[in-house]
Amino acid sequence: MDKKTRNHSICEKIPYIAIILSILFPSLLAGIGGSIGNAISENAGNIGVCVFAIISMLIFWYWFSPEFKGFVKPEASARDIGLVMIPLAILLVFTLIEPLFFYHSFYFSPSLKAAIMGITAGFGEETMFRILSLAIVMRYVRKERRFVTIIILAVIFGISHAGNLAQGADLVMTAAQILHSTFQAFLLTALYLGTGSVIFPIFAHGLYDFICFTTDPLVSGDGILTQQYSTGRLLYEFIVAVTIGIIALYLISKNKFAKANEIWEKKWISER
Repeated sequence: MDKKTRNHSICEKIPYIAIILSILFPSLLAGIGGSIGNAISENAGNIGVCVFAIISMLIFWYWFSPEFKGFVKPEASARDIGLVMIPLAILLVFTLIEPLFFYHSFYFSPSLKAAIMGITAGFGEETMFRILSLAIVMRYVRKERRFVTIIILAVIFGISHAGNLAQGADLVMTAAQILHSTFQAFLLTALYLGTGSVIFPIFAHGLYDFICFTTDPLVSGDGILTQQYSTGRLLYEFIVAVTIGIIALYLISKNKFAKANEIWEKKWISER
C-alpha cells in the first residue's frame, strides 16, 4: 500500500512562513544538540550540532515523504556536477595561494578541533540556512519568484554572522565576513540546487572552513576573526568572494533555472 500523502497547507498557502520555519526548526534542534554535547566537552557540543542537523533532515524527509525523495542522491549528470564544482575549485585555489600575497611564510596549523568545527559548519549551517529551506523554495515557491527568494536567503545567511560580535570578533572583520558569507551562500546554493544532493554543499562548506581555520593565523582557536586584515587583503577577499558568487549564481540561474527546476522536479516526485 502506498504511503498516504500529508496535507501541507502552510507550504501551499504561505510558503514563506514555511521557509522561515524550515530555518528556525533545525536551528532550534542544532542548539539543543550543541547544549547537550557541551555538557561533556566543546568538541562533543559540535558533534551534537551535527547529529541533530542530521535528525532535522530525517524529520523533514519523513514529514514530506513519499513526495520528497531524499537529500543524498544526486539528480544531475557527472558533467553538470563538475561544472557547478568549478567555482568551488577556484575559491579553494585563491584561498590557498593567499599567503603568497599577504604572509611572509605559509601557515598551516591543523587540529582535531579545527576539523570538527569545519564538519559542524558543513552540517549545522547548511541544514539551518539551505538544505531544508531551499527544498521548500524549489517545491512551493512560484518559479518566477525563486531567484529573489534565493538572494534573500543568502543575505540572511550573511547577516547571521553578525553574531560573531558577541564572541569577540572585530567589527570591521564581521562586516567583511557578512559580505563574504552572502556571496559564498550563492556558491553553496548552486552546489545544492545544481546537484540535488546535500553532499556537495556540506563538503564544500566544511572543507572551506577547515582551510580558513588552519591556514589563517588571525583566526582564533574558536574560528573568530579578532584582528583586522590589511586593506589589500580585504580587497582581495572582496574580489574573490564577489567573483565566485556571481559565477555560481550565473551557473544556477541561467535559462531561468531550467536545470535546477528539472532536478528538483525529480526530487519532488508527486504532481502538484
